[in-house]
Amino acid sequence: MLTYLHILTGTVALVSGTLSFAVMKGGNLHRKFGLTFVLSMIVMTTSGALLAFISKETLNMVAGLVTFYLVTTAFLTVHPPKQHARIVHSVLMMLGFAIGIYAIYTGLTLLHNGKTSIDGQPIQVIMVFGSISLLAAISDIRLMTQERLSRKSQLVRHVWRIGFTLFIATASFFLGQSQVIPEVIRHGVTLAAPVLLVLCLTTYWLVRVSIWGLKRRA
Repeated sequence: MLTYLHILTGTVALVSGTLSFAVMKGGNLHRKFGLTFVLSMIVMTTSGALLAFISKETLNMVAGLVTFYLVTTAFLTVHPPKQHARIVHSVLMMLGFAIGIYAIYTGLTLLHNGKTSIDGQPIQVIMVFGSISLLAAISDIRLMTQERLSRKSQLVRHVWRIGFTLFIATASFFLGQSQVIPEVIRHGVTLAAPVLLVLCLTTYWLVRVSIWGLKRRA
């Protein structure tokens, strides 16, 4: 049951995330698709992390928790809690630090013991996830020390975290679960193109909001 829930919400996340990138930013459709993406990602990452914990797949568990942390904080950046905001942000920041420290410690311990892989992947992968979680948590300190971020800072924070979560979801499906794609279209370009497209779109919007915000360029 949990596996089917994970697959279903993952599919919804990929579709809604793609549509949220495609429609006009800040519009009604963008908000609806974005909310659908966030909710489906929360369920997907939670169920995925639980499945990984049960199966003792440390890397997948860390990936799920990091993605949960990023998508949740991305949403709360533009939709801050109306009550107890500081407590909510503090809890999420501590979660980010805990995941990051655990992931890097696990990777270093395995390397020290002469291991080269974890769950079939290079150990460096879990350390990358840990580093991203730590960097995001460190940036949360800025949110905690300011009453309110500027609109541009909010957009930058929102874009890179949402974009990275969609990147993880896309890579997990097209690269991590490529066996479910029909063999007739399963080749390097087909698998890599969606992942690279998400990365390029995230970079584009990150640069754009950093310079112009959401205003149309003159």
